[in-house]
Amino acid sequence: MSGNSNKDIFWQQIRGGTILAVILIHCKAGIDFPLNTLNGFSYFITRNLVNFPVNMFFFMSGFFMKPVDDVTAFYKKRLPKLIIPYLFYTCAYLVINFVFGSGLTIKCIVIAFFMGTASTPLYYIVVLTYFTLLVPFLMKAVSNKKLSIVILGSTPVFLLLAFSIRLLGIDIWNYLKYTPVWLSFYYLGMYIKANKPTFNRKVLWAMLPISFVTELISTYLLGKVSGFNAYTQLRFSGAFYALILILLAYEYSKEKHSENNCKWFTSIGDDSYAIYYMHCACLMVFTRVIKFGDSTVLPLYRLCELLFAVLICEIVIMVIRKIFKDKRIRLIFGV
Repeated sequence: MSGNSNKDIFWQQIRGGTILAVILIHCKAGIDFPLNTLNGFSYFITRNLVNFPVNMFFFMSGFFMKPVDDVTAFYKKRLPKLIIPYLFYTCAYLVINFVFGSGLTIKCIVIAFFMGTASTPLYYIVVLTYFTLLVPFLMKAVSNKKLSIVILGSTPVFLLLAFSIRLLGIDIWNYLKYTPVWLSFYYLGMYIKANKPTFNRKVLWAMLPISFVTELISTYLLGKVSGFNAYTQLRFSGAFYALILILLAYEYSKEKHSENNCKWFTSIGDDSYAIYYMHCACLMVFTRVIKFGDSTVLPLYRLCELLFAVLICEIVIMVIRKIFKDKRIRLIFGV
């Protein structure tokens, strides 16, 4: 990181914090515990507190996308970085699932490769690949105000439509993550990078607790809807909360930042792509070795899961770098 600018260091620290939020989301859930218990209440608060990472990652992916001069060269350089590790980890998770007792059929395998269902977080790579294919078009759109408004407004419109369909009793919510519903956040990163707007920090800080309380209320109310994932990031309150955090991060990225501050977050941020792929396997091992009992304190259990996953991922990444000096081989592992 010594050769990186202050802005790069800051965003690597944001990446570090964001990947920790991703892992925490995938740790042991507490939705079955009543809110008037320690396990239930702590999960309710912390799960909503970290309900932003997918939006943040899409924003950063768009924010750091460089202008495309040669479309063919761009695809040849960018797509392998997404597709090669995606295929490797899809195969790896299919094997892991089979070993842990999940049955595999041809249909299951085909769906896993095309929709990222081999492991919970892989859908993100599928959607990011969609967006990468759209980059040449999106780059041209950032200078068109009317078109930008349409693109930035696509996610809330899509969510409104999907929620309306859900109220009619048709459950399509679990399939939204396989669609470009996150497009607004990806494009927002590109738009802000190109146009460099300024946002009032005082207003953003004032809006942050409002957005979080809105998130809590939304989760509580949606939790009463049978069969509905109340904690999904695919809802208006989640988008609102994530947006405030994103704009705050963008504003503070303009300042000077030292690598010595939050150095641990910087290091995790450097490895965030590989950690994203690996962490679910670590969590699967942890939950099978250390069982969650009736008297287990959920916050402590989740913290142990988080630390275990980060530690094992970092060790594996270090070993891969030691063994494989060729970056083309390391690309397979996302390292």
